[in-house]
Amino acid sequence: MKKVCVLLGIIGLLAASAVPALAGGIINKSNLSSDYLRTLNRNAATDAADIVVFNPAGVMKLKNGLYTKVDAMYFAKDYENDVPNYAANLAGEDGDFKSDTPSLIPGLFAVYKKDKWAGFFAVTIPGGGGKVEYDQGNARTSLLSYSISAATGFVYNNIKSMKMEADSFDVGYTFGGAYKINDIFSVAGGFRYLDAKQEFTGSTSLTSTLNPALPSLDRKVDLERTATGWSYFLGLNVSPNEKLNLAAMYMSNTDLDYESDVAQDDLGITPLLGWADGTKQREDLPGQLNLGVSYQFTPKLRTEVNYTIYLETDAKFEASRFDHAGDSWEMGICFDYAFNTQWMASLGYLYTDIKGMVPEDKLPEAAELDSNTVSTGVVYMPDERWRFNLGILKVWYDSVTTSTTGSRAPANTELKKDVWGVSLGVQYRFM
Repeated sequence: MKKVCVLLGIIGLLAASAVPALAGGIINKSNLSSDYLRTLNRNAATDAADIVVFNPAGVMKLKNGLYTKVDAMYFAKDYENDVPNYAANLAGEDGDFKSDTPSLIPGLFAVYKKDKWAGFFAVTIPGGGGKVEYDQGNARTSLLSYSISAATGFVYNNIKSMKMEADSFDVGYTFGGAYKINDIFSVAGGFRYLDAKQEFTGSTSLTSTLNPALPSLDRKVDLERTATGWSYFLGLNVSPNEKLNLAAMYMSNTDLDYESDVAQDDLGITPLLGWADGTKQREDLPGQLNLGVSYQFTPKLRTEVNYTIYLETDAKFEASRFDHAGDSWEMGICFDYAFNTQWMASLGYLYTDIKGMVPEDKLPEAAELDSNTVSTGVVYMPDERWRFNLGILKVWYDSVTTSTTGSRAPANTELKKDVWGVSLGVQYRFM
């Protein structure tokens, strides 16, 4: 039984290498551009180069020219594991473990549009995109430390130190084209190449107050996982009149076989998990369907409504924590108000529903939680060439509490998150 406890703890530690962040599905992320942070709704947008990853067929509504756009998104992240005292720390600490490491996410977009044709390219982070650092450990390392202590008969009964670091980012390279059939219909298609990387380091050090002469018991796991894959996308934009715009985009599933590179494994447990150096495990980036409707109420006021579903049940996951995953979705609305030809302000709202994951399956490092997000921002266009974009958002997450002890956290552990973000985007059009 003691070996089983240690094994469960190690399994949980290894699974921690995937660290999601912000809005989206279980793995997919939707915060791909600065304009997204400003509005939270881009599925039917037709006003800037970043729409190539939200509404690619909508690029045919842009003016002719070569567009380049560079975005930077900064996220302040406060993640917390509130672990019950009995399992938090053998030293008797309160079990309130936190990570406040921020994330900086880039976006790069280019579009060339000429009359009825357009070509485009983008570099975004459609999965992962976050780093956490629990300098005092977290729910997972606490559970692991407790399990290791139990395996020694609690001779090692004091935690000297714990630490958890994890980082995950999927870099997506999107390229494709669009065609204007007529004034109402335009279509788009293309491919996305994904280069995914996950890094994880977890450690614990235990000592014995029963026999202080015993050396400290140090355990560490250090590994990296990498995978690459391709997906395709199709887009449709429909403009029945000058006021109404409807759009849809389908992105296919990205098959990802993560290969493990184990730098350190003090317990020699990774071969038993199928994670030995050089072995592979399947963990796809699910496909998605973007739907959007935009309506120009007046020359100054535009609104947009979005719905995005992440096709998680069609993806392949070999890790057991995804056994109950089921098609997470988002729905939102935004308003744009143009004060004049140079200045525009926005207000957006988004609801995110994570489907099919019980609290015990969620990652303590960055739990996948339902959320409500509000955003605002401004656009400044000094002339027809330049476009500057500033966006700010705040996310309110629903916390969850585990009911049983699993491989990731003790029973009655509360998982909480708090995130706000700011972004800046610069676009230039070569006329």
